[in-house]
Amino acid sequence: MRETAAELAELQALIDTSHANTRPHMRGIIHPGTYSLTAKQVVKLLDGMKTVAVAAPAPNGDPLVGPMDGWFLHGKFFFTSGGDAVRIKGLRKRPRASIVYFEGERFAVTAHGHAALMYRGHPEVREIDAIFREHYGTSAFEWSEHGVYVWLDADRFYTYSRTPTEFRE
Repeated sequence: MRETAAELAELQALIDTSHANTRPHMRGIIHPGTYSLTAKQVVKLLDGMKTVAVAAPAPNGDPLVGPMDGWFLHGKFFFTSGGDAVRIKGLRKRPRASIVYFEGERFAVTAHGHAALMYRGHPEVREIDAIFREHYGTSAFEWSEHGVYVWLDADRFYTYSRTPTEFRE
């Protein structure tokens, strides 16, 4: 867990605001405060590499969803790709994406927001690049000519668990 107290508070505020703004249908599913996870639970659940579903636009606007190696760091999701990938080309035109990590009805963590493309030299890329190097033994910048890290700056963040007490804080 690399989140600071301030980052945990910011994530909890985003979760609370997102849940408070749900429409009746979703509110009836997640029952905010009853079937939801806290920021502390989310951070522990998302520790390490997780295979997440990433939805992002193709260059023509068609939706694309696929599994990606996802990381959660400082209360934000990250994933990587090659700069020539269809998903990255689409994000250059429409920089919005969604990520979900779930296991049946046991839990779901869903984030929607701005997708920032972080190429070599980006001021925020050093820490996530070091984590990738430690985990994979190499950097996303070495996987393709235009390797890129994608940081999802979520503006909506939803959590769900039918059994939230099963997840420690």
